[in-house]
Amino acid sequence: MVHKGDSGTVLRSCKLRPRRQSIIYATATPMSQEIEKSTLTGSPQSSSESSAKSKKVMIIGGDGYCGWATALHLSNKGYEVAIVDNLVRRLFDHQLGIDSLTPISSIQNRVRRWKSVTGKSIQLFIGDICDFEFLSEAFKSFEPDSVVHFGEQRSAPYSMIDRSRAVYTQHNNVIGTLNVLFAIKEFSQECHLVKLGTMGEYGTPNIDIEEGYITITHNGRTDTLPYPKQASSFYHLSKAWGLGIRATDLNQGVVYGVRTDETDMHEELCNRFDYDGVFGTALNRFCVQAAVGHPLTVYGKGGQEQHSRTP
Repeated sequence: MVHKGDSGTVLRSCKLRPRRQSIIYATATPMSQEIEKSTLTGSPQSSSESSAKSKKVMIIGGDGYCGWATALHLSNKGYEVAIVDNLVRRLFDHQLGIDSLTPISSIQNRVRRWKSVTGKSIQLFIGDICDFEFLSEAFKSFEPDSVVHFGEQRSAPYSMIDRSRAVYTQHNNVIGTLNVLFAIKEFSQECHLVKLGTMGEYGTPNIDIEEGYITITHNGRTDTLPYPKQASSFYHLSKAWGLGIRATDLNQGVVYGVRTDETDMHEELCNRFDYDGVFGTALNRFCVQAAVGHPLTVYGKGGQEQHSRTP
């Protein structure tokens, strides 16, 4: 079934089977430098070459805070980009009575606006990666060279609200990622996966956090082992596991800011600014409190120290 949007964008809705989630492609006519370096083997083709030869990057969770900025950045660099998202993050706002401080357009309007501003298309697959049939169809249709996986419930406070949200976090993050791994294995074995982790997986040890492994001497014997992870919430627990394919696992700290070169191109491309107690970072809340003259909230017990070192 083919529908034409207000701005001329063509939406094709293809049912997988009755009562299953639709795949919606939002196309019109023919985040970061770290992610760009880590994931994408090779460079996009020059503008003189066929766009079909451009490197294809699938952004899972591309409607979210990190995913949206990454999708625009890579599209602007010349990569062929597809967003996969079930839009559940927007549902969380509705359920909890919270909202982004910055107004967020619908993902369909965002994609259409990006096309109108830059002339570049972003494909859109609406569905849940926990549904392997949907994910399989997305992989077979788009045939990605790389996958950037942001499609996990990303809030530790949300995962600790109650039993149902703890279960949801585990199911979404673990089953969804397993489905991504098996989709790569079955449909795109040369695909490079970039998965977003979190520094919170390691807890707050009183020693340096090494890059993946640590050499330990115990009772006269020495071995090199994976650096121990100390998950402190159901969210962190869902992130602390290994991968056995060609992958880059980015365990980043706090990501902040709402403006990139691409989101500044038009107000409809604006990114989220969460400042609530569930999805907003402490840094965002500090900024809002300072702006309105509210005393800054104290977090933790006052004894934690953050050490950094130069490699």
